[in-house]
Amino acid sequence: MNRTGTQSLVLEPTSHHIEIFYFFDPFSEDCRALEPIINKLQLEYRGHVTIKKILAPSLQVLTKCQAQSTSDIDNIALAYKAAEVQGRNKARAFIRYVLNRIVPTKNICTIQHMEESARLAGLDVHAFMADAHSEEVRSLLKRDLMVYREMDIEALPAMIFFSGDIEAEGVKVEGVYPYHIYTYIINELIDMEIEKHPLPSIQDYIESYEVVSFHELKTVFEWRTGLLLNELKKLRLQRLVEEFETEDGMYYQIRGGTSVLGR
Repeated sequence: MNRTGTQSLVLEPTSHHIEIFYFFDPFSEDCRALEPIINKLQLEYRGHVTIKKILAPSLQVLTKCQAQSTSDIDNIALAYKAAEVQGRNKARAFIRYVLNRIVPTKNICTIQHMEESARLAGLDVHAFMADAHSEEVRSLLKRDLMVYREMDIEALPAMIFFSGDIEAEGVKVEGVYPYHIYTYIINELIDMEIEKHPLPSIQDYIESYEVVSFHELKTVFEWRTGLLLNELKKLRLQRLVEEFETEDGMYYQIRGGTSVLGR
């Protein structure tokens, strides 16, 4: 498994740098469980790791994307590809905002969710909506399907780690594992000691990701449950964050935030 034939998805190789293809299903509980690990890798290993997040265009995933939409206009798979036209970072932010609006409250995605998420992600909303209807975006989704098949993905989530050697085989990991498994792979491929970047404060993390579950904070910061609860209580008493209980557990956002929680 290598990157031959997928150059449009890959940066030029650089020394001491790892590229990760991350294939995900936005409605899979396992994929959502991996998101905090993805975020932590990006925070601690920035400058050494590039993560290319690819919505896995399998028939099962596409069917779920359509089932979670009110019409073809709202199809999450096409919307994600349309957002990606304006940049991968904006696309990652876009899908996070969309899922923030439909996962905690079990909503179906609407055109209003799409437009609000696009705006919050810094997209040109007019261009985004036009791209979502274009044949070019459908072709990009088909190209992703080719990459998905070439990589022999059998289960989601799936991450494939590539070193700077473009001809070297990638390391494929399917499923969800503890954080240290992924950092071990990165360090083995880079073959050097990396000084990790410090994590932001809990308040800054919540503000950056808009809506954050207790599970996500526990995964990212790895604090004891009691200590984390005390810190969150302190932030609530200072009227800096808000707490909301859902069927899936507790969620947090900056006070007066932009999500649908609390409305």
